[in-house]
Amino acid sequence: CHVTIIHGCEGPSNTITCAEASGLLSLGESARVIERGAADLCFSGGAESKLNCMGILRLDLAGRLAPTGHELDGSKLVWPYDPDARGGIVGEGGGILILEAEDTATARGATPYAEIVGFGAGHSLPEYAGGDEDEGYRNAVLNALDDAKVKPDQIDAIFPLAAAIPSIDRAEAGALRSVFGARLARVPLVHIGASIGNCTAGAAALQATVAAKCVAEQRLPARIHAGRPALGLDAGVSAARSANLNCVLVCTGALGGQNAALVLRRYQ
Repeated sequence: CHVTIIHGCEGPSNTITCAEASGLLSLGESARVIERGAADLCFSGGAESKLNCMGILRLDLAGRLAPTGHELDGSKLVWPYDPDARGGIVGEGGGILILEAEDTATARGATPYAEIVGFGAGHSLPEYAGGDEDEGYRNAVLNALDDAKVKPDQIDAIFPLAAAIPSIDRAEAGALRSVFGARLARVPLVHIGASIGNCTAGAAALQATVAAKCVAEQRLPARIHAGRPALGLDAGVSAARSANLNCVLVCTGALGGQNAALVLRRYQ
């Protein structure tokens, strides 16, 4: 609320504090605010810094950090979906997007990066206690696809959390596999944690920002990976490349068990 006061922003204001899911939950809430006519435009997303004693200690006690030793190159420490992964590293950052009703965006001559067509949420036991497939995560994805009226085979890329924590990655991959089946092996998983670390409450907003930019440019970014992803997942090293991206899925879980998913579509 202090940010809105400083900048003179009026209308609905909300702060969602749900760890890694915060950004997507914020975007979903903003979309609903616009849909019900309470605002024409919202600034929405997430940001956080855990680079402090309490933040680092909490993540360490939760078993989410990779032992770094003398390794200073974070890209060599984070191995998304690798069964032998040792954890993530802390990132610092966030993303803020402008969500706007189509009629007002058109009236001012704006060119959208992408269109939000579906949002979903679900809840799990903390730390994905569901084992090989997390039900809350799966429900969030299914809810978003249903809201978008999009079938799983229409999704061209997925932008997941990919925490590089074996138990969490296994549950996340299991949930995605339960939705996409064998086709999941052919859907690019665009993860950014190996490049910038886990930005906690800023993570999902950054995922959504990258996804929107990919849809706008019809291009997937390069992917780095110092480990070896589990079989059946397109998550390994790859160069930047052009891609036909009509619909993409952004999805994440969170430290407290919250899950959220967003479907973005190419704006025509």
